[in-house]
Amino acid sequence: MTIEPRLMGRKEAAEYCGIAESTFSLWVATYKMPPAIPGTRKWDRRAIDAKLDEISGLTVTQTEDTYAKWMRENSGETDLQKWRRERDAKRGKK
Repeated sequence: MTIEPRLMGRKEAAEYCGIAESTFSLWVATYKMPPAIPGTRKWDRRAIDAKLDEISGLTVTQTEDTYAKWMRENSGETDLQKWRRERDAKRGKK
């Protein structure tokens, strides 16, 4: 019986995901994959699994009100407009 280590390097992590090492690096840079554990060059297998579940739609992380989500997705609001709206809300402006 072979026990696979929980931590893995970039090459092993890419192989685990079934993608090229350069693609894995791009996914880490664009936050599709979790970063390496701070102070190491190792990735946690469970963190990779969780991120893959999230981007595959297998987990439900519903922290936002359903109506608020619908409004955000259907308002046509840009990221800048959203940032300004949230900033103004924190400052108490309307």
